[in-house]
Amino acid sequence: MWFGYLDIVSGSERLDCYDLWEIRDGYHVTITNRLADLPPWFRLHPTEIRNRFVFKLYEQIERGDYPETPLDGPNLWRLKAGDRVAWVGADRLERRSVDGIFAILDCQECALLIGEGGGGGLEEYAAFGAPTTAEVKPEEAKRIQGAVKLAKEIGSPPSWAEAWRLG
Repeated sequence: MWFGYLDIVSGSERLDCYDLWEIRDGYHVTITNRLADLPPWFRLHPTEIRNRFVFKLYEQIERGDYPETPLDGPNLWRLKAGDRVAWVGADRLERRSVDGIFAILDCQECALLIGEGGGGGLEEYAAFGAPTTAEVKPEEAKRIQGAVKLAKEIGSPPSWAEAWRLG
């Protein structure tokens, strides 16, 4: 689950759930704010960079070698500083949870979260993370509620970004 604060500057500290993915066997997720870790098909728009990335991408920008608009897709989350990502689920042999919560990432910087499927082609890419059922089971609802509660209990983020920019 991806949580974030729309606006903490005005005193509103309402934590919203932006999106939810169901991760299946064969799926994996990459979270990065490094140019070297971005997939080769993903290119940054000039409005999405700042600081050191401006210098690293200067020649590319001067040539006009960038997408017309920021790239988007069903398997991309632009995490801003202040956002939180919660992993919830049933215990596994290799991983134990606390009340169904494996971890909560508290973003201090902007980052890109990329979800990738098991290589099933365009249809799988488009449906990445979609829930397999329309109904939420009681044990899943309990995990989700616990993650929301914990994400709120962490308190106000120490850093917050209004706009998503890497660098």
